[in-house]
Amino acid sequence: MSESVRIVQLYPVELGITGDRGNVRALQVRLERGGVAVEVQRVGTGDAIPADTDILIFGNGPLSAMRGVIDDLRDRAAQLESFVDEGGSLLAVGGSAELLSERVEPLEGDPVAGLGIFPFTVQRTRERKVGYVIVDTPDGRVIGFEDHASRWSLGNGALPYGTVSAGRGSFEHAGSRGEIVRRGQAFATNVQGPVLPLNPRWTDAILTSVTTRRGIEWAPGAAHAPLDEHADGARAAIERLVHGKDISSIGL
Repeated sequence: MSESVRIVQLYPVELGITGDRGNVRALQVRLERGGVAVEVQRVGTGDAIPADTDILIFGNGPLSAMRGVIDDLRDRAAQLESFVDEGGSLLAVGGSAELLSERVEPLEGDPVAGLGIFPFTVQRTRERKVGYVIVDTPDGRVIGFEDHASRWSLGNGALPYGTVSAGRGSFEHAGSRGEIVRRGQAFATNVQGPVLPLNPRWTDAILTSVTTRRGIEWAPGAAHAPLDEHADGARAAIERLVHGKDISSIGL
């Protein structure tokens, strides 16, 4: 097996409208600054996902785009299920997270059956949640921006990744609010923007899992310090703002 790490962004045209390429770049640059070679591939409708993929990135898109790729995505259901079961790393944001859920119930029209990779259902709402969000996770605080009109309902076996300490979040669980659902090394979230450049500790946790699984030596070091300093500055500014004027919801 190659010593390079392969990152695949699936449906970058249809599901890549909220800076999702930035999540790919964050992973790529941090690996490369640690001396690990990276191959990035963009996979569209009908294209094959390489068998040696290490990280899958799914982005965000409107319901029309989701409906446009769902048949192609269903053809990949068995491959994606095996990928997650075998410990592959996956990040799905917004619309793609909904497609990987069990079901999406739109405001109008028939429900859209998802792949069931993550055990939750989605109900679209007339209230749009907009604003900064902070999630306290085992890998530090995840800070970002939420912009969605949906409510997630977790099913049996759903594992929240942290709890929301500021902002609205996507779901309620065990008396607290949550924003990220985890299954193994797969994550589903509505934090957009993109989320990984702003959260190097979470990014590094993903990369540590990937490189450990592959037996590749990698760790963040001095070469990552400038990236971390930029992220820390932005994170601090958001934390100062989050307790000030807050746009928490917009009625549709």
